[in-house]
Amino acid sequence: QKHALQQHTTLYGMKNRTLLNRLAILENDLRALAARMGDSPEYQALMRHLLQMEDELANTADKRIDAERAIEKQKKILEDTEYALKESELNLERSNQELANKDQELQVKDQELQSKDHELWERAAQLDSARQNIEEQAARLRELEAALAAKDAAMAELRNTIANALTDFTSEDLHVLHKDGKVYVLLEEQLLFASGRYDVNEKGQSAIRKIAAVLSQNTDVNIVVEGHTDNVPFKGNVIQDNWDLSAKRATSVLRIMLSAGVNAQRIQAAGRGDSQPVDTNATAEGRKKNRRTEIILAPNVEQVLNKALN
Repeated sequence: QKHALQQHTTLYGMKNRTLLNRLAILENDLRALAARMGDSPEYQALMRHLLQMEDELANTADKRIDAERAIEKQKKILEDTEYALKESELNLERSNQELANKDQELQVKDQELQSKDHELWERAAQLDSARQNIEEQAARLRELEAALAAKDAAMAELRNTIANALTDFTSEDLHVLHKDGKVYVLLEEQLLFASGRYDVNEKGQSAIRKIAAVLSQNTDVNIVVEGHTDNVPFKGNVIQDNWDLSAKRATSVLRIMLSAGVNAQRIQAAGRGDSQPVDTNATAEGRKKNRRTEIILAPNVEQVLNKALN
């Protein structure tokens, strides 16, 4: 529309200039004619034509003014449109920037989510592995508990077997106990030794050999022989003190068991002196109980574990 108005304005301007030129010519002709003819009909016709030309010129000028106003109006509309377009472009640019920022934030969040998902997957795998390990350990623990329970039952049976093998001996000579998963054979001093001696008498050797015979059939049991004394100091030609006496007595019992077929790798001897009394040393009866030899039988825990775990 602006371009069309401009063309119309140009056209009207050209017409206006043409009419002005023609008007100037007519005015010159009119003046020349007026000088010659005065009020003649030709002069009047020429004047009417001149007035008509002036009207057309005025009409053309009005149209040109209207065209210029229309152009100015269109310019204003165009400027407003351009301003609105720039505002829209700025808003669009801001929106695009905000969208780009949001997209970048979403990418960062997506990366974080992927990282968290991967971390969660790894932790889930670790949890599954840990759960599997726990289940395996629980199964092994149950197997171990079953093995230990079976071993404890076997130790109780061993206690009964040893007690049955020693029925020829009274409770004043020995005691067979099962406690804490172990079997304790408590041999009183009078069954094995004379006072201050460490060589085992015949009755004591018989009891020890019967015990050894049972233990030879139970190869998964470890054996510790402990010698104990009361707190009365003792010193002889060969024996230095109670510690020495208790160690020699334990060793004497050990040698008899070895000669009866017990494997040397399964047995140990230890002298405890008066360090572990079972009764008071203030009375003769208490000191008598403290002078003893203990054969402690314990299951081979390593073998139990290997059987349970393998």
